[in-house]
Order: sequence, then C-alpha cells, then structure tokens
Amino acid sequence: MESNNDEKKHPIFGEVISAYTQDQAIEDGVLVHVDEIGKQRVVFTRCLFDQGYEAEVKRKTLVEKGMELLCRQDPEDSPDMRLRVIEKGKIWVIWNVGEGFTFLTPEDY
Repeated sequence: MESNNDEKKHPIFGEVISAYTQDQAIEDGVLVHVDEIGKQRVVFTRCLFDQGYEAEVKRKTLVEKGMELLCRQDPEDSPDMRLRVIEKGKIWVIWNVGEGFTFLTPEDY
C-alpha cells in the first residue's frame, strides 16, 4: 500500500512541511473573495482591498484591466502561473491554476 507522503512532495523542494490554503487565507481575512470568473475565484489581498477597492465600480475596473493584461502572452508565462504588473510598484495580478486570480500589492507577495 502506498502512503500519501508522495502526494505531499514537491518535485523540486521535497516534502511539504506546512501548507496554508486559499480557503484558510479567506477565512482568516488575509484574502477577500470578491467574485468569480467562470469557475475561478477572484481574490484581493486585504491590504489592497482596504485601499478603496471595497467600492464595486473601482474594483471591477481594476479586475477588467487585470484580465486584459493576463490575456496578453508573455515569454515568462508558465502553464501554471502568470503575473502582470497593473501599476508599477503598486498593483499586481497573478493567475494560478487551481487558485484563480489574486490582486495584490508587491509587498503582499
């Protein structure tokens, strides 16, 4: 019988010691779940959300801009992750397979 230890190993870094899921971060208030695009979540870090993105119109404008940038190909894209700078030094968006879209400040990274 195989153990679940192999499932907890990262191909490069080895055994995972601890994991903090997106669900836990939302429950803790570190991330704010603001919407869904298709079946993928759109979340903001609490730090960015509290910078005026509680306002739906402002938030949707930023999400639209982020989606537009993510649709453009970049040589640094991987099959599992894309990062785009929306406002240099201020706002980023990251898309991850299985996690969806995260809007954040560079300090949140």
